[in-house]
Amino acid sequence: MKRRRIPFYLFSLVVLSLLFVGVGFYIFLVTQIPSVKALKDLTNKPVSRIYGINDQVVYVVVPENKISVPYNKIPRHVREAFLAAEDAEFFTHSGVEFKSIVRALAMNVIHGRVVQGGSTITQQVIKALILGPEKSMMRKVREAILAYRLETYLTKQEILNVYLNNIYMGQGVYGVEAASQVYFGRHVWEISRAEAALLAGIVQAPARYTPRHHPGLARMRQLYVIDQLWKKGFVDGKKKEAMLKERTKLTEDDGIFADTYFKSAICKYVEDKYGRGIFARKALNVYATVDPALQRAAENAVRSGLAVYDERQGDYSVSYRLDRRKWEGFMKSAERDLTLTPLSRGLAYSLLVSERVAGGYAVFGGTHKGFMKMSDFPFKPGDVVKGLYDGTDKKKTPLFSPVRTSDIEGALVCMDVNTGYLYAVVGGREFERSPYNRALSAKVQPGSAFKPFIYLAALEKGYDVDSIIMDEPKTYEGGHGKAWLPKNYDGTYSGPITLADAIAYSKNAATVRLLEEVGVGSVKKVLRDLGIDEEVEDDLSIALGTSNFTLLDLVKGFSAFANGGMRLKPMMLRRIEDDHGNVMEEHGPEKASVIDGVIAFKMNALLKGVTTYGTGKAASRLGYPVAGKTGTTNSFYDALFVGYSPHLCTGVWVGFDQRTSLGKAETGGRVALPIWMRFMATALQRFPPDDFAPPAPPAPAPLPETPASPGPPKPGYDL
Repeated sequence: MKRRRIPFYLFSLVVLSLLFVGVGFYIFLVTQIPSVKALKDLTNKPVSRIYGINDQVVYVVVPENKISVPYNKIPRHVREAFLAAEDAEFFTHSGVEFKSIVRALAMNVIHGRVVQGGSTITQQVIKALILGPEKSMMRKVREAILAYRLETYLTKQEILNVYLNNIYMGQGVYGVEAASQVYFGRHVWEISRAEAALLAGIVQAPARYTPRHHPGLARMRQLYVIDQLWKKGFVDGKKKEAMLKERTKLTEDDGIFADTYFKSAICKYVEDKYGRGIFARKALNVYATVDPALQRAAENAVRSGLAVYDERQGDYSVSYRLDRRKWEGFMKSAERDLTLTPLSRGLAYSLLVSERVAGGYAVFGGTHKGFMKMSDFPFKPGDVVKGLYDGTDKKKTPLFSPVRTSDIEGALVCMDVNTGYLYAVVGGREFERSPYNRALSAKVQPGSAFKPFIYLAALEKGYDVDSIIMDEPKTYEGGHGKAWLPKNYDGTYSGPITLADAIAYSKNAATVRLLEEVGVGSVKKVLRDLGIDEEVEDDLSIALGTSNFTLLDLVKGFSAFANGGMRLKPMMLRRIEDDHGNVMEEHGPEKASVIDGVIAFKMNALLKGVTTYGTGKAASRLGYPVAGKTGTTNSFYDALFVGYSPHLCTGVWVGFDQRTSLGKAETGGRVALPIWMRFMATALQRFPPDDFAPPAPPAPAPLPETPASPGPPKPGYDL
């Protein structure tokens, strides 16, 4: 039987078809693949810098949170760390390394998870900057072609520099310089070998290996990179041991990339005035009034003070529950985290509740059992909860206290009373959780913190600090024909009382009577003089702080007492320059005399009584001459304290965004004052303990001039 041959023309047709398909596929790939030429002249994004009061860079504003640095600015040990972690043969391959792909596949199979990537650094550049993260066979083909092209278009040093300046490093930042600033607070040329190894370990999976959120996994990855550095011959055994012993310490925040309420307010002002996107178009130098040390102190004071409130009024909460089979995995993971960030007193940790014991719970914060002291027992075995580390007992057992939480918010403003410069602005508990600035934008009822403006109006009407007013119940006609009876907080009345004692003890009944005598119109005039433009009702109830003001309004008003009667314009910004050094705008202190110096001195005497023996007497423990006023609204919705020294005025507000009571007896003196004291204890250390100076006596009137004695007669003068 003869085999049938395929006709030649049919064979030729198949070959030609395959050839046409191949050529067509190649043409498709070539025409659809973007050019790599754009990577040759990557333009750096404009970097705007915000300088603090001492002209040091405090924040940077840069699109994509990316700061590019030249190749020679990146130390060799940093480059080697990334090469060891990602592509040790980078300088010998041609863009695609098939051995690496096979080796990575084998390693990942052995470990049962992804421990090593197969893409070269050149391929990672293509993926990050040209093709994107799409996963498909077609994209891999394009990636390989582009990698070969890039290797012929750029030098190895240029490719590595593009990579190191553009790779994602977690925490929302790109490139090694931004990562160095975020994690270590230093330039990339200032970090150590061990720190470089930590950064290099992040690249493979930033969400998994960021040391801020997963310190244990980050440490594991760092150890892998250190081992690779040794195996690949980048370091010898001695340097490897030194790297392993080095304790890598992270910054508490994101450094110059940190998002804060002060930075946000500056950026909003600039964009509102010069247009949205200004920071993407120009590199600006913004000279602000922020004092970075005081800003951090303010943030810590608000955070700590609200945590103390939570301990009294917050609720216990369970993060999640674990089946007993998963306990070991939790403990091992927690133990890994502790290798990079050991337990630190006062910080909160996730704890696994093991069992109830006498006086509390046995818990695991790692593989070692600890103890959480509690008087009540809301938890069950397997609950994962937050606990504050309190140190150890005599047996070295870790001790914890439970963390309560609530939606409480707070705000703080600190202003220089002689210039109007704002040194610190905190608009809430956590900027990332809620960027709304309650210090500058929220209008709240000040409660008794409004009373000083009534007493100022009284002094301007001729009252004195020892003038007598009556502190007795009196019924007034209220709205809708209802009677209104102002009551003192403690329910007691003093009868005849001096102005000094009435404001020191925050007597409501006496203050309403005083307002009745001086008139609401006089108080409105005082507010206008102080530059406070908020509407105030024509009603005696304003004596109890029922009108709405921003915290900054109150700080601005109180500052005029501290500085002897000068109205100040609060300022956050001193100067803006463009990238050529041209001044776009510039501001200096703006002040005007609005209160007689003698009256301002008397106001200081009145408000020193508050902090010496009145509702804010705890402030006297600071050891500095200070004055101020507590404020609490009806039903304990808002708690405030606004206080000052001869140098600084600081206001604190605490409350809920949704009008909710803080709880019985949660007054300004109990909630807001401790935050104020914590902050001012730090802020006042840089100033001498000056007391409020009385006004200078008026200059004596000039003596009348003595008539000039006649001189000798002039020639030709006829006697």
